[in-house]
Amino acid sequence: MGSTLVLISLMLSLSIAVIFPEMKYSQTNSSSKTVEFDYMVNKQRKGFLILGLLAVITFFTSIQTLSVGIFVLHLLIDLVFGIYAYASFQVRASLIQMQKISSIDKVPEFDEYEYIKQAV
Repeated sequence: MGSTLVLISLMLSLSIAVIFPEMKYSQTNSSSKTVEFDYMVNKQRKGFLILGLLAVITFFTSIQTLSVGIFVLHLLIDLVFGIYAYASFQVRASLIQMQKISSIDKVPEFDEYEYIKQAV
């Protein structure tokens, strides 16, 4: 019973590791959303849901049946889920940074004489 509680708490902590960045990106990016970005985020959330449900189902099935094969499958699904979550958050973060960089107003251009005057 103790090992089951430890494994369940581990799964909860891994779920929180996905939920917190998801909440952070959804709150900070409310002003610069585009249709393409929303489509990508919705696809990523569907991927999180599918992989997460597969991981939970295989975990509880392996615990109930004491099957090593199903537990190894669960570990592989966890590995894929972790790689998918890491890659999707990196892509999302880079897109947000690119949007912020592109939205910065350009510095007004000076003529050469004014530029040299300011440099001296």
